[in-house]
Amino acid sequence: MNVLVINGHPDLDKSFANAEIIKLLQQSTDWTIAHTADFSGDIAAEQQRLLAADLVVVQFPLYWSTFPAVMKEWIDQVFTYGFAFGPDGSQLKGKKMLFSITAGATAESYSETGFNFMPLENYQRCFEHAFKAAEMDIVDTIVTFEMNAIPEEGGDAEKTIALAHQHTEQIIAAVENAQIG
Repeated sequence: MNVLVINGHPDLDKSFANAEIIKLLQQSTDWTIAHTADFSGDIAAEQQRLLAADLVVVQFPLYWSTFPAVMKEWIDQVFTYGFAFGPDGSQLKGKKMLFSITAGATAESYSETGFNFMPLENYQRCFEHAFKAAEMDIVDTIVTFEMNAIPEEGGDAEKTIALAHQHTEQIIAAVENAQIG
């Protein structure tokens, strides 16, 4: 199966969780990993990479309850009219995908009384929009909370690395369980 991972972290050198997940995926799979931070503007190449994939994993950390700006820019450039939507678009229709999300905050903070003011599902509608508009088939969403490794913010690097390993195992299992074809 041809799996494409779209990494939406803006700088893996400054990441614990996402850097570990990408490293583990590189060590454990033969999947193609593309980095939105490296996007050079070759829209046709990115679109072709999406078309060639049997399944797309969209990996990113939550930044203010959505994906980082580099991922938004990539989507804005790549999910064009005539490709991802429109009367001659929807070339991604039925393409299997899953979201792989890391969050530094607690799950409880995503509530009407928590720091993030709303349940994660409310925010999720926003970051799913482009993929649903492209008529992609979201087969799973894997979210791991408390992946904060910054001690000054109450984080724990060891715990974050352990959670990254568990998260990676969940991604691999979800891809293996996806019904392709």
